[in-house]
Amino acid sequence: MQETLKKEKAFQEKLAKLKKMPDDVKLNREIAILYVQRHQIEKAEPIREVIPDDMDLNREFGIFYLSKNEMEKALKISEMMPDDVKLNYEFAVTYLEQGQIEKAFPYSQKVLDKDPENTTGLLPNLHLEIGATYASKIQSSLSNAEKYGKNAVKYLQTVIEKYPDSNDTFENALYCLGATYSDMGVRFSIGDFDKSIEAFEKLMNHTTEESKKEGIPYEIIKVKQSAAYRAALDYLGEPGNPIINDFETSIGVLEDRMNRHNTDERTRQAVQKEFKKIRQLTAEAEKLAAEAETSE
Repeated sequence: MQETLKKEKAFQEKLAKLKKMPDDVKLNREIAILYVQRHQIEKAEPIREVIPDDMDLNREFGIFYLSKNEMEKALKISEMMPDDVKLNYEFAVTYLEQGQIEKAFPYSQKVLDKDPENTTGLLPNLHLEIGATYASKIQSSLSNAEKYGKNAVKYLQTVIEKYPDSNDTFENALYCLGATYSDMGVRFSIGDFDKSIEAFEKLMNHTTEESKKEGIPYEIIKVKQSAAYRAALDYLGEPGNPIINDFETSIGVLEDRMNRHNTDERTRQAVQKEFKKIRQLTAEAEKLAAEAETSE
């Protein structure tokens, strides 16, 4: 509350100063930007008409229009300043949040080309956003899932390898990488589950947030459950089904397949071993959850 009052007081002081110095370009820019950030766009527009070529002010207008999904207005501003790194970043992130990777790519590429040294500090989050968007498409895609997975890993690894000091972005990249490898394990290779666990363990060792430390073991258990389920499917020669997430249901499905296909005794024993793993891991997860509730 105090911080809000402090900002409001500073804003009112700027307005009072502007009355005495109406031609001060810097002051006009600062007030117009504050109006835009307050979503009082109608008060900022007259100032923009006076300084129409001001890049800082135009950028704020562009970001505002993007936030309102007024793409035509935002694009007009982008055409005025096509090489502006920050505005290109905002365009890229906006399209990525909508899942439109193809539309985001030209803007993200400009950011990467214009700021290879990350002077703006925007690159770690841009790589994370691209990686996360590719990762979100793995389970829903039939023909491009493997390509999406590889692209997701590439961008997430870039954050982890190049920007280890990016704090929350670094940790979010590790979490997303763990989830991505788990999804890839269900669809493609059981070996990806080991990489998933490795990423989650690295995050658990790195983070100082207690909530993350408490939650990550559950994620690892889920990965092990998925690995056990995938292993059971492999024993039966069945393709992975990323839709089934309830493991008791999974066991029922696999048992039904074994019965229908007259599976040999050796395979039956192997699959039963995987069922036991699944049930043990589920019990472990339930125990941890019960302990967590007790300690709260």
